[in-house]
Formats: sequence, C-alpha cells, structure tokens
Amino acid sequence: MTEPPGSEREIDRLRRRLGEIDRELLALLNRRMEVARDVGEWKRRNGFFLFDPIREEAVIADLIRRNAGSLSDRGIRAIFLEIFSSARGQQGLLRIGCGGGAAGLLAAHSRFGASDHFLMVRSAAEGQRRLTTQSIDILVLPKEGVLDLSPTLRQTPGAVPQWTIRGEIDRPYALVGDRASRFGFYILGLGEEPPGPRELPETQKAVFLLVGGSRESIDRWTGRLGGCWIERDRRPRVQQPTGTANLAGLWEAFAPSPPEVLQERCREICGNSAWIVRLGAYPISTVAHL
Repeated sequence: MTEPPGSEREIDRLRRRLGEIDRELLALLNRRMEVARDVGEWKRRNGFFLFDPIREEAVIADLIRRNAGSLSDRGIRAIFLEIFSSARGQQGLLRIGCGGGAAGLLAAHSRFGASDHFLMVRSAAEGQRRLTTQSIDILVLPKEGVLDLSPTLRQTPGAVPQWTIRGEIDRPYALVGDRASRFGFYILGLGEEPPGPRELPETQKAVFLLVGGSRESIDRWTGRLGGCWIERDRRPRVQQPTGTANLAGLWEAFAPSPPEVLQERCREICGNSAWIVRLGAYPISTVAHL
C-alpha cells in the first residue's frame, strides 16, 4: 500500500489532535452544564432570575484579561455568550421579546444564543405589556423606543418605572445603514434595578430619562455634565415655539453623580418644571459611541 505524502500525513496528525481537543472540550462543557443545573436549582430556591447580565459581563471581562493566546476579545465574547445560553437552557427557557423589527431580532441573536427563545413584538407598548404580564422575561428595544414606554414617567414627577434597563447591545455590523437602530438597543427586565457590579465599576453606564427640558437647557446640561443624548426623532404636526420646555430624552453617562445631586442640577439647569428618572445601570464590555 502506498503511504500518503508527507504533507497528508501531517494534516492527518493535526486533525487527530484537533479531534482529541474537541472531545476534551466537549467533556468540559458537559461538566459545566452539570454545575449550571445546580446553579439553576439554587436560583429557583432563592427567587433569583436565571438571566444575570452583570455576572456574564464580569466573567467575560475576566476571561479577556486572562487571555494569553491568539483568541480575539470578540471571539471570546461570542463563544462564551453561546455557552451562557446553553447553561441557561439547563435552568429554564429565557423568553426574549424583540422590538424594532428584523433589526431588533438580529441584535437579540447577537447577544443571546441558540438555547434562548425569541419572540417578535410589534411595538414598545406591546413589549411593555408582555413584560408586565410576564409572557416574556426580557425585552430588547431600540434605544429610541424606550422613549415610548410608560407615558406616566414623562407626565408625573417621581413616577417609578416597573422595568429596569439591564444592559445594551451594540448595533450589529449588518445594520450599519439602518436608521432605526443607529443608537443600538437596550435590554429591559421587569422589576427594580439589580445591585451594581463590583467587578467592573470603571465600565458601568447609567441611563436616565430627563423630562421637561428645552433645547437650550439640554445644550447646557451636555456642556456641564457630558454624556450622550438620545431623543425621539419626531416631526410634530404643530411647530413648537423655539425653546419650549417639552422635550424628553435619554441621558447616558459613566460614573454619574448621586440621584439627589442630579435632581438638584436638573432644577438648576432645566428649571423647576423638569425632572430626571434613573432607568438603570449596567456594566458594558466596550464603550458604545452614539
């Protein structure tokens, strides 16, 4: 029998080695799934939600810091997000409502995984209703879409949302030209804001709704406090007078001042008719530029 050339023997040897490593990885992953089931049981006994974005971001950040090989940061993130999805599948089904049409569905798929369940929602209002009635566990919305939620927040000073912004998703590369998703997406969950991350304080972003500001006051706010503004892109039927204090926007900032300080600055910069509401804070792996 004629032996294969040296180059073919070499590739056969390398492929056998890859097969051995794949089997080792499979065994380790199955061991991880066993531990994930135990974690799920503990969460159920203690009333914890199975999706923990703060923990996931902390794990990924730690792995990226420890990485001494050729795996890219993006590669590590993609691999472990899918592992996290499989681990959640051992604990229960995560139901994700996706707003913003196909763009929202694509964004959700880029953040979650094959073991999660995706459901399209036609509007921010429908997504909020499904979240409130607990027919979904997580809601993914274009950032601008959050301005369509809970009108009472824009009408009643001191109103508290029933939901919390728990993370964000950068706009997928395939959506570079998509105007509706130009700011990216928020991940919303029902209930109060979870405890802040201790592992990643330097990359914690907070999101606020500021109501009742004028164009001039928003410019002053940005000049003094920085951060990024997101405003609804609407053309009113009736032209509002210049400077009318009826604007509502989302303000994103890193390491913001305490809430009571921000409330005082809000009155100072925007007047007594304006107020600010904290919608959530979360760690992010990269700074998203709006």
